[in-house]
Amino acid sequence: MKRAGLPLLSVVIPVKNNLAGLEKTLDALFGLNASEVRLELIVIDGGGCKKTERYLLNNQYRIQHIRSTQDAGIYHAMNYGKGCASGRWVWFCGAGDLPLESTWNAMMEQLSLWSSEALHIFSVDLGQNREAGVPSNYPGRWDSSLIWRNTTHHQGVVYPLSIIQKADFNPAYSVLADYAMHLHFWSSGVQAILHEETWSQIDAGGASRQFGLSLYWQEWKLKCQTIRGWRLAAQPFWLIIKFAFKKSGIRRGGQA
Repeated sequence: MKRAGLPLLSVVIPVKNNLAGLEKTLDALFGLNASEVRLELIVIDGGGCKKTERYLLNNQYRIQHIRSTQDAGIYHAMNYGKGCASGRWVWFCGAGDLPLESTWNAMMEQLSLWSSEALHIFSVDLGQNREAGVPSNYPGRWDSSLIWRNTTHHQGVVYPLSIIQKADFNPAYSVLADYAMHLHFWSSGVQAILHEETWSQIDAGGASRQFGLSLYWQEWKLKCQTIRGWRLAAQPFWLIIKFAFKKSGIRRGGQA
């Protein structure tokens, strides 16, 4: 059903020095936006790549918001992007991430009927090129598992604009600000509706997939802001176990 006025879904795409990934993501979204579904495309380019700037300039008639300048990182870009959003719903993806067309075709018609008082969470697929130690699919979850692991990834979450614009991603967590936000939302009682369908395929790689000590240090710091009691006291031991398990899986070349 074609709708006039404001878009239903704003798609925020931060990118830096990854033109090939950006082209892949936008090509998929351009195809979806050619249908009757209204998308608002927001691209925040961290600058430094003239080819990316030229590509965005050449496609500005198909992209509703473009910002191309040096910024303070991916979460700074995501905060800026959601500030531009005017859709009822917001989805954040990275350059190279792909919407799953079959799910989008089925769900987009329902967007206008969804409750705007809850997140909608889908599974995400990491495909065949994922790193050792990373599962192929993350099902949608919104439960106490968040206390222990980053079980809800932003590429699988469709956020109501009314909720996501009330909170910012904390750039102090350079690779886990989405986890910090989700843990805060969950502990604060924000509701979510879970879907079995896969919403997107995530491009492999990125700092959050490298499992270095800095990743687990960030996880400890963000959990200190939200978790209390014995669950917090258990975190140092749990994080050491996670780190050792991931590293052993990487050395084996298996899927830990």
